[in-house]
Amino acid sequence: MLGVSWRSRRVGVAVAGAALCLPLAAGCATASGESSPAARTTTAVGAGGTVGYLEEDVQFSLQMIPHHRQTIELAELSDGRTANAYVRRLSEELIEDERADITLMTSWLTSWNVSPPPEHAAGHDMPGMLGKTQIAELKRRSGASFDRMWLTLLAKHLDSGVQMAEAVQGKGMHGPTAELAGKIITNQRELIGEIVKQVA
Repeated sequence: MLGVSWRSRRVGVAVAGAALCLPLAAGCATASGESSPAARTTTAVGAGGTVGYLEEDVQFSLQMIPHHRQTIELAELSDGRTANAYVRRLSEELIEDERADITLMTSWLTSWNVSPPPEHAAGHDMPGMLGKTQIAELKRRSGASFDRMWLTLLAKHLDSGVQMAEAVQGKGMHGPTAELAGKIITNQRELIGEIVKQVA
């Protein structure tokens, strides 16, 4: 069992939360993800002054929220299926941390006048998401069999989240989004490394 909690190494996002902004014009991105060419660079005024964002920043939150929700779904499956202390602790930490990120991204979308993904939208068909068959198979397992499959699927799922975060860093311009993406890249890469040691 690892002696250092993954959650204790997570980076705070208070600065990102302070940069919430309000849309200034009808040029903001829509819930469908569409925007006119003239509206691709949008500015809004927040507590820290003018904050710019692009369609790529909007799409990051629209896609990462369902991705985080599936992480929570995976974490909740461990309840009653495992006695592994690492899996149980990691599940609790993931649920808390991913919910906090979802709240933050939802606030950005709301400030941009974009509707967040509905709660019932599972997003299994979205690139980087685990399929329904994989989730169903995991639900049928328990004990050591569950632990190994859970950790393996979680590592795969987190890796896709890292790729999503890396993509927005090269294309977006919203500072708080870039900060969150950087945190995801750093923390989830480290977590994947821990998981690999657990299943070795």
